[in-house]
This record gives sequence, structure tokens and C-alpha cells, in this order.
Amino acid sequence: MDPPDWKPVLADVDGPQLVVAGPGAGKTEFLVRRAAHIVESGAAEPDELLLVSFSRRTVADLRTRLSHRLDRTTSGIPALTFHSLAMRIVEARADRLPGASPARPPTLLTGPEQVALVGDLLATEQPDRWPLAFRGLLGSPAFADEVADFLLRCREHLVDPDELERRAAARDDWDGLAAFLERYEAELRTRNRIDYGTLQSTAVMLLDEPGAAGSVTDRFRYVLVDEFQDTTVAQAALLDRLTAGHRNLTAAGDPYQSIFSFRGAALDNVARFPHQFAAPDGTPGRRIVLTTSFRVPAAILDAAVRVTAGGDLPGAAGPVVPAPGSAAVETYRFDQQSHEAEWIAGELERIHRRDRIPYARMAVLVRSKRRLLPELSRALDRRRIAHDQPDRRLVDHPAARILFDLVRAASLAGPEAERAIRRLLLGPLVGLALGSVRDLERARAAGAAWAEILESAGHPELAAIVADGGWATGRPAADGFWHVWSTLPEIVPAARRDADMRRAWASLSQVLGRLRERDPSTTLADYLRWSEEDDFEATPLLEFRAPDEDRLTLTSLHQAKGREFDVVVIADAVDGVFPDLRRRETLLQVRQLGSDRPADPAAWASFRLQEEMRLAYTAMCRARSRVVWTCTSTANETGAGTPSRFLSMLDPDGDLGAPAVDREPVTPREAEAWLLAIARDPGEPVARRLAAIAVLGSDEPWRPRPPWAVAGVLPRGADDGLVPGILELSPSQAEAYATCPRRYALERRLLVDDGAGPHAALGSLVHEVLETVEGEAIAAGRDHGRLEDALALLDERFEPGTFGGGAWAAAWHERAAGILTNLYEHWPGSGPGLTVELPVELERNGVRWRGRVDRIEEADGGVGVVDYKTSRSPATLADAAGSLQLGFYALAAANHTGRPVTAASFWYPAKLLKSGVATREFDLDRLDDVLASLDAAAAGIAAERWPATPSAACDRCSVKLVCPAWPAGREAYDR
Repeated sequence: MDPPDWKPVLADVDGPQLVVAGPGAGKTEFLVRRAAHIVESGAAEPDELLLVSFSRRTVADLRTRLSHRLDRTTSGIPALTFHSLAMRIVEARADRLPGASPARPPTLLTGPEQVALVGDLLATEQPDRWPLAFRGLLGSPAFADEVADFLLRCREHLVDPDELERRAAARDDWDGLAAFLERYEAELRTRNRIDYGTLQSTAVMLLDEPGAAGSVTDRFRYVLVDEFQDTTVAQAALLDRLTAGHRNLTAAGDPYQSIFSFRGAALDNVARFPHQFAAPDGTPGRRIVLTTSFRVPAAILDAAVRVTAGGDLPGAAGPVVPAPGSAAVETYRFDQQSHEAEWIAGELERIHRRDRIPYARMAVLVRSKRRLLPELSRALDRRRIAHDQPDRRLVDHPAARILFDLVRAASLAGPEAERAIRRLLLGPLVGLALGSVRDLERARAAGAAWAEILESAGHPELAAIVADGGWATGRPAADGFWHVWSTLPEIVPAARRDADMRRAWASLSQVLGRLRERDPSTTLADYLRWSEEDDFEATPLLEFRAPDEDRLTLTSLHQAKGREFDVVVIADAVDGVFPDLRRRETLLQVRQLGSDRPADPAAWASFRLQEEMRLAYTAMCRARSRVVWTCTSTANETGAGTPSRFLSMLDPDGDLGAPAVDREPVTPREAEAWLLAIARDPGEPVARRLAAIAVLGSDEPWRPRPPWAVAGVLPRGADDGLVPGILELSPSQAEAYATCPRRYALERRLLVDDGAGPHAALGSLVHEVLETVEGEAIAAGRDHGRLEDALALLDERFEPGTFGGGAWAAAWHERAAGILTNLYEHWPGSGPGLTVELPVELERNGVRWRGRVDRIEEADGGVGVVDYKTSRSPATLADAAGSLQLGFYALAAANHTGRPVTAASFWYPAKLLKSGVATREFDLDRLDDVLASLDAAAAGIAAERWPATPSAACDRCSVKLVCPAWPAGREAYDR
């Protein structure tokens, strides 16, 4: 149906109707026009009309568009998310709930609160009620997070304890879950709390009770629902009960934009609508198909359809007539992620300047925020392009960090508190010079308390805050915030000076105020812990960013749903990242709660690929004029990968390559680089080269930099200021310092090389697998773990994108499997394991040494210390015999266990000898030498002595180009 045919259909408002349409075809616009018709025609009073959508943003959009349509405020028309609707029903019928009442309805649990409650309950569970494999995990935060998610999905699928018990009868791995769900719900009732999943199922249950129709369902004569393809089983049931008496329900959706199965969305809700929501007389619901897109031109729409591989979904709208106008879909490949990020940032600036497109009309979308976005954010910062920082939360804002550093300083002890106080003293709140802070830290090192030091330094209010942490740990979070605000005189002037700080503090105070209303027992220390343990953010109603700023959208593909832009860049499109087909089956296999989730692994993989295709389709259709796909597919800092299969689907005959670079400049820096390239190109005509030199040397309005500013080298800086007053080291740092102090300073203190790469990722993955498998073996009373368990866990934890995807990832996976196979088939241990990943520390001469022992096992007459190494090149016998790392572990493990250490060794399972796995032993007679070496390293680091020490290791040094011991490095410092 085309827009000219809408009018009579919009007026036919009674009965169940499903509006199905492709991207930009006007689903939301249809709902807005129908709502306006209902109000203007007098078919219902404004408060008898209900608008429902998936998120707060889409609800706000509905309200705004309806307000413009009616040319008046829409405050009298309820517009709610599903969760808000469910909460209103629960509040209206709270007298039907144990322990609650209309005056005291249950309060909502946030995600972190729910996980914390589940963790507390699991810690007190009887282990014999759970499968053997899970008994050792009952105290694990990761297991608590998984069980909390399982309970949430149960309620979204309307699975109660009885139904879960029935399903668990056929599955050994679900034993104990039904009883735990019942216990969890009883605890919620006792506390008068409710989580988001229970909220929806409770609302459905309340609407099923006698009398609900008169008090709730009859209130809304017309219900209009947007984004219906994203609804869960519980949300569809809620709509069913809400409209059972009249079925005046209009829902809009598109199965091809169903991308939230991981949140419980039921793909078949659209197909089942006509029969699930049949009219009271049994007539199936009517389908209204909108056929013309207002937004997506043919070039983009055709390409997006190709990505879906022509799949046909039940209930879909069918072919869509594209919007008029020209558009483009482009694909590019780069050799480094830094090149990809720089090109994207430069191209967006070019579009903004050349085509006058606001940054707010452009977006960069990625499948994973962890990979490209930090690099891209830095590239955008260099061009001063305002953008949404990757994963930037209110709790990460500098103003919030000041508050939470105060919380750390007042409620914690040890290095974390010391670092917090240092940040406070150097930061905008106090603003001391580095030398002044070091003077205070010397007083601290001499044994004085921080409260005493701050008092004598002229900061009595800060001293009082630090001395008494009751405001952070014993009061509601909002009260603790206002205590800080009213106590520290520096905060108000800082808020007056900086509008960004002022907005952030206003948002934070409002968030904490809402938190107190929901749960007065939550303190600032609790709030800080949640924000650190989870990707937790309580969204403020008061925005802490400048509302009128022209800001580029930088977000995930899922979060772009429901929005539209002129230009969309889909970045980091590498197989293993997008599509994301990692074998990440959850421990409890939560997907099998849904009837639309295939049980067969091959069918499940196909289901996931189809959803990834729909995600690509949805993302592309956010754009009005241009879609750009980019990827990095050769060796880089995280390995190598292959371009996403979606790129070949977009252009099967195309030659995927880098974008053209011979373009005219549009910014001063581009002009400068362009002129420099002309000036130094001997192939350019002499007159053109001289003209370029003349422009570079002139004082044009755009102000090119003088030559010495372009090619000059900064003077040599100071060698001190790298080490804090409180020294905390590890044996690996001591070994690095002993090898080359200069390299240690650059790599470990200045973080010139973060050590990231596939070799480091391999080591982390193997250690993670061994920690889990060996920990379970110790809990089960076995000498060591089993190969089959290790390989299964490796498959579960392996992320191809981390290793470059494709054949590269397959090779790294094979290498990891080989390491584990060698280890377990030729186990070199001397006895049963006692513990794994044991944190140990040693205090010596005012320096705290910390480390983590991979494995401690029984050995003749004592215990043995083991450190796994995934390198294929074992240390020499002499180096291992005097290893600082093994020596430290032997000393610290003896202190920790109270038993003598009779053996300490490196295991190299990547290296297989005729005698088995290669091992290297530490000489326990050299412990005194180890202590002397640790003391020497600590003294050199504390004194900030960083001499360069050339050796054979220089060939593998990542900072050789800036090392003064080598000619290339000397050029970095000397003119």
C-alpha cells in the first residue's frame, strides 16, 4: 500500500491490525497518523489511547511526532515502554501481591542489583542440589551473572518454577534451577523488589486475575505498538491480556529488522499475530503492508537485500519500493586498523566540510566496541570532531571520577586508595603541582595518616572527608553526594567555571536521587562497585552532554536501531567480528528456553548467521544517501583477518581495495600535507614545486605551520616523574628492569608498547582454560584436569576476531589445542594440585611485591610451584635456575602456605621433548640471590635510574627506535 492509499485505512481504527513494512516505509508514521486520527475524530479520549514501543528513545520519538502532528502537547496520551507499562499495571494491582500495596509497590532491581542478589543466594545454596559440574561455581560472580540471566529469560518466556521443573526433568544440567527460581522469587517478595523479567510476567499474571479487566484493561480503548518484531513472549502476552476485551490493537513491525534474540525477542511474534490477536468473534487480525520507503534509495536497499541472501521470513512485508534519489554503497579494505580509523575520521570531516552535512547526520557503527572504536575516537579527537566516546558513561565523566575517587580514598585501603588521593591532589579539585604532591607522599611513606597530612597542608575539609568514610559506606548514595557537595568548598567554584562539569554533577545528583527512591540502602560505595563490576549505567534524565552540539554518533550496530542518518559507516567488518559466529554457548544453554531457538547446533549456527544478516540489513537501511563498509584484513596489532563475507555479498565482482588518496584537500592540515607532497616530488614540474614551497612559507589566513614545526624534534625531556611515592612491583618487572632499565621505563611505565598481540592473547587464553579446568579438577579431588574438558572449554572461550578471523584464527586455535594436548598427554606434574592462580605478595624494605602463581601442587616433603609458559623457546637451564620470577614465587608461596617449597619450575607445553613436556627448574639454593636482585631492581626503579643496556635482546625490542644507545634512537633526542 502506497502513502496516497493510507487515508481510508488510517480511519478504520477498530480491530486487530498488523502493519508490516520494510525500512523507512512509514511504520511509525502510520501509527502516529492513526493516533492523531483517533484523537481528532473523537473515537477516544486522549487518555484512552496507549502508545507502546521498545525503548525510551522510540517512545520519545512517538510522542514528539504525535505532538507535531496534533500541533499541541501530548502529555495526556500515555506513551510507554513495555517495562513502564508493566510497572504501571503492577503498581495499580499491587494489593494482589504478597507484601506489597498500592502505597508500597515493589521497587525495581537494576541489573547489577539482581546479579548481586543472585550471587548472595547462590553462596548459601546446598551444593548437593546442583549438578556436580556446577557445585564448585556457586560462589563465582561469573556463574551468578549467568544464573541471573537465565532467570530473566525464564520470566520473559513465561516459564515459572513448575514449568522449569517439568523441562528440567529431561536435562541434567538444569537440576536445581527450578528450586532456585522459587527461592529467588520468594526472596524478592520478602524484600518487596522486582526485576525486569519478573515485572513483565507479574503484569501478565495480574491481568489474568478476576477484576483486572475493569480496573486496567478497559482503561485503554486503543493500543498502538511500534517495533513489534522486538517483543518477547511475555510482552506479546501482556498485549494479548490488555486488549482481550476489544482487540483494538495496531502493531507495526518488520521481521527483517528482528535483531534482539539475545534479549529474548521472539522472531515468530509477527507471523503469529493474526491468530494470537484474533478479534473477539474469531476473525484473524488484518495485515496492512506498506510498500514504499520514504528513506532508503534503490542502491542501498538492493545492496541490503543482497546481504540477507534472499531469505524469506514468515510474516515479512515482501518487496519494498525504494525512495527516490541517488545513493552509494562502498567497500574498502585497509592494511592496518590505524589506517582504517584515520581514513574514516578524515572522510567524515571531508563530507562535513564539502557537502555541509552536520556530524549529527552521520554515524559509525561497529559490531564490537572493544576493537576499532578507541583508535577511531583518538582520530576524531585529533580533528576536534565531537562524538560519543566509546562506552562513555556518566560514571566515567571527570566530575563523577572526582566523586568516586573521594569514595575510594575514604572507604578503601592500600594502593587503590593511595592512587585515588594522588589523582585528587593533582586534579582540578585541588590542583597541586607534582612536586607538592611528592612532598605529601614522602610524609605518607614516613607513616603519617592522610587525614593528618591534608590537615597540615591546608585542606581541612578534604581531610575530614577522607578521615570518616561513613558518608560513602553508611548513608544513601544521594545523601553521601550532598555531604561531599556541601563539605568541600572547591566543588561549587569548579562547577561555576566548567559548564560540562556542572551538567555532569546535575545528572549524577538526579541519578542518585532516583536510586534512593528505589533502594535507600544503596550507598556510594555500592554504586561504585556496580559500575566497576558491570557495564552498569543508570541513565540520567538530565543529559550531561551539551544538547545543541553537532555530535557524530559512534555506537554499536544494535544501538543504532530505530535511528536514521544521511551517511552510515559500518566499520571493522572482519569475519569473526561481523558476522559474529563465535561458538559461545552459555553454560546453562539459556537459548533452549525459547521455542523458536533451534536445538541442533548446525541449525543454531544458521539461525545466528541469519540474525547477523538482518543486523547488517538493518544497519545499512539507517542511511539516506551513503553507506560505507570498511575492514582491516592484513597483519595488525591483533593478528590478521579476512574481510567479512558480507562485503563479497555486497559486490561479488568488485575488487576490494583501499580508497583513492589523490583527492584535493579540504582542511588546513590536508592542504599542508598536499603541498609538502608536491614540493618533494621530483616528478612534478619545477614551477608547481616552487609554488607549493612559496605557499608553505607564506602567512596565508589558514596558517600553514612553519617548516621547523613540521619536521622538528622535541628537546629531550626529564627522566623522572614516572614512579609514584608508593612502590608496588612484580617479579616480571624486576626481570624487565634487570634486562634493560630504559626499555622497562618506556614499556612498563610509559606504556609505549602495551604487549597486545596474538601471542599475548594465546597465553591469556591457555592460562584461562587451565585455571578453570584445573580448579574444577582440584574441587573434584582429581590430580589434574582432563584433556577433553580443556579442549571443550577452549572451543567455548576462543574468539576468532581476537586472532584475526579466518585461516589465521584457525591456525592459532590449532596451536592452543596442541599446547593443551601436549600438556595433558604428557603431564609433568609431581603430585595432585592444591590451588591455581594463587595471588601472593611479599613486603620487603617498604616495597610490596605481588604476583600470581599459576599452580601449586604436592611435592616431595612440601609443595611445588609451577608457572606455565606458552612460548616454543624454553629458557636456558642457567636462566631458569636463577629466575627472579620462580624465586619470588617460591619465597611468597612458602609464606602463604606455611609449607616448605621443594620445587619451582617452568612448564613449556608448546615444546615437546623425547622425555615429555619441556620443563625448567629453579635452583632453591639461590633464593638469597633472588632477594638481592629484587632489592637492586626496587632501588633502581625508586631512584628512577633508566640507563640503556644493549644486549642480544635489542633485536626484539619494541622501543629500539627511541633508545639513545642506538643511532636511530639518538636522532629522536639530538638535533
